[in-house]
Amino acid sequence: MFFSRSLLVAIAIFALWPVSLSAQSAGDSGRDSSPPAVRINDPQIPIDRLQIKVKPMTKSELQREADAWFRLLRKKGGQIAEARLGVKQVISDLETTAAEATDAAGATTGSETADAGAEVEMAEAKQGLLADVNVLQDERTALSDRLEVVLTSLERKGGDAEEYRSYIAAVSGIELDTSDIEAAWSGFVGWLLSKEGGQRWAWNLAQFVAVLLITAIVSRIIAKSVNWVLDRRVKISQLAERMISNSIKNVVFVIGFAVALTTLEIDITPIVAAIGATGLVVGLALQGTLSNFASGLMILVNRPFDVGNVVTAGGITGTVDKMNLISTTFRTFDNQTIHVPNNSIWNNVITNITANENRRVDMEFGIGYGDDFEQAEQIILEVVKSHDLVLEDPAPVVVTHALADSSVNIVCRPWAKTSDWWQVKTDVTRAVKRRFDEAGISIPFPQRDVYVHQVDASAK
Repeated sequence: MFFSRSLLVAIAIFALWPVSLSAQSAGDSGRDSSPPAVRINDPQIPIDRLQIKVKPMTKSELQREADAWFRLLRKKGGQIAEARLGVKQVISDLETTAAEATDAAGATTGSETADAGAEVEMAEAKQGLLADVNVLQDERTALSDRLEVVLTSLERKGGDAEEYRSYIAAVSGIELDTSDIEAAWSGFVGWLLSKEGGQRWAWNLAQFVAVLLITAIVSRIIAKSVNWVLDRRVKISQLAERMISNSIKNVVFVIGFAVALTTLEIDITPIVAAIGATGLVVGLALQGTLSNFASGLMILVNRPFDVGNVVTAGGITGTVDKMNLISTTFRTFDNQTIHVPNNSIWNNVITNITANENRRVDMEFGIGYGDDFEQAEQIILEVVKSHDLVLEDPAPVVVTHALADSSVNIVCRPWAKTSDWWQVKTDVTRAVKRRFDEAGISIPFPQRDVYVHQVDASAK
């Protein structure tokens, strides 16, 4: 008896679907006397074809088209609601059957067998209704996608699609009944295996990853190509080459990332609009950064240094490692990495130590007043001329130029390649000290003579 009553309820629900939908359709027709849209005759039209067909349509035609697809979407939503009510009813009947079976524990075996059979059939009916819900949700998603195509074209031609989009957002997505584990699991598995659910998002994720990988590869190829062109066709500094190629690489990657987001069905228009709206606020908040940006451009244009140059700038002395439009990276001689803001560099003195091919090595030697300064000059000159890394042109200069407090100072100024500067300085200094020791020439250090005058106390 109970099973027959439940079966009649389920049959009545399915029977009422077309009646309710017909009534709803009649009500819609009563409210909207406009002629039906042409595209409604084929609700399963491929999206790419629908995009082509709606493109030449006028605003009024698109409005009717949107209303027609919207009615289909509402009808599908009603069918899903009826199916969910059927599931709820079957679940309630199963719970009632279980309660009655517990109360009638002392009943006959035949009655227990009948109740067990009724539970099995109702469970099968429940599974069928859950499967129908999954199918209806797929169909609703397909209708939403086609309505989105129409709404996009309608907005481009000045129409208002906000109400439609709000409805789509409200009814879209997977709906799980957490009060029943079996129903929730069935809904999740059904969505996961459905063409418009899990399969669709798996394909979208695969496209997202593929687009990112292709973008990364293409951006690197473009960056290398730009480097090659700038290196061979345009004479600019390596800093500018790196900055331009890296900037182009980043721009290409950002564009690729935006395209990748569209594969996940994410509308990037609000993101772009938000970026534009916050641009002024960000600009005011990053005045210091913009100042560094402007200084970086000035450095790249004027080219006071390049990668690999030894520079004193911004209070730091080191080798220029790399540069962007915000800061310059130096590597010091004790292998420290220091990032200096471009504004601190451009607004101060910049000394490029290795900019020129040749460089003068300035040294000064002091000898005692009792030593022969001409002999010392000759020794220094011989040491300088005998060094292989000292240049003959310009000729080295060795001359006595100052009589200091404790020494006679002799200036030594040979020339060498910039790359050999440090080696020449150290080699000549060591050789001069050795030759002075051999010749008995002293190198004095600061000293002070103190004279003590004694007074005879008895003379007073």
